[in-house]
Amino acid sequence: MHDKTQRGSGPLRGALAGGGCCVPRAVHGTGRPGRLLGAAVVAAWLSAPAAAQEPAGAPAAADRDFVPAYLEPETSDYEVYYQELRRAHFLESVAQELNRVLALPATVTLRIAECGHSTTSWAADTRTVTVCYEFLDAVLAIASEAAPSPQRAEQLFSGAVTFGLFSEVGQALVSLYQLPVGEGPLQAGDEFAAVTLAAAEQDGDGSAAAAVEFFDDALARPGSGFEYLETHRFDHARLETVACLLYGNAPLNHAGALTRGILSPARAPRCAEELVAAAKAWDLYLKGHARVPPAPQPVAAAPPAAAGRP
Repeated sequence: MHDKTQRGSGPLRGALAGGGCCVPRAVHGTGRPGRLLGAAVVAAWLSAPAAAQEPAGAPAAADRDFVPAYLEPETSDYEVYYQELRRAHFLESVAQELNRVLALPATVTLRIAECGHSTTSWAADTRTVTVCYEFLDAVLAIASEAAPSPQRAEQLFSGAVTFGLFSEVGQALVSLYQLPVGEGPLQAGDEFAAVTLAAAEQDGDGSAAAAVEFFDDALARPGSGFEYLETHRFDHARLETVACLLYGNAPLNHAGALTRGILSPARAPRCAEELVAAAKAWDLYLKGHARVPPAPQPVAAAPPAAAGRP
């Protein structure tokens, strides 16, 4: 049942058919302690991007990248996350593709670290996105308890980690670019993560449905100690908005959001419009910050052979 994934049915692709800019398109999380799913972000909608404006005296673009960092945990139980995520180059692949798409005003660190709390965070003062080992461990515990099989638990883990990471990236972009988002950075982060997952679904990725299912399971376990829900004020209303954006892109993949009561049947017919509006808004936000590939260097022509020379 879970291995048949509908490709995106068109709203997101149609919204950006005129040549979208910079929304990252796919990411896969990892599983612990089993098989890693890998980590790959594919940049989409890069046709004719607008050049980012470089202020006078700004450092070279290469000095203003997303950079990965894995902090070795003190708690031995988290060592497996540290080793496996490093081995899979999880953060490296995310950073590489974000850097290919976006020109940043300053360096941003993407790190995995021991924090003392089962959450993720964006710190504007240090320009750091953090995924805590405690978050990974709590996600795995909930996924393992809720899923009917180890394979599904891995999918739930992947979807939740993907959503959590890109929610923080979205909040970072709001802060760095001073984006005029309407409902606040937490909601904007949800929206950015949902649009990213929706774009991944166009390529048959199943992380979106897994993310929605995971957070529904987490909200049903208020005593689990999963601090992400509290630190991000993530509730059923926020989850419904995420589910609506994803349902609007691929309804067959997200029928479970209706049957589980996550998404209201009255709202479902409007979800394609909500997705289009969100995708267009993010494309507009980021268009002026697209990183333009360097122009190809001219190749010097070889001198003509001298007359009569073999």
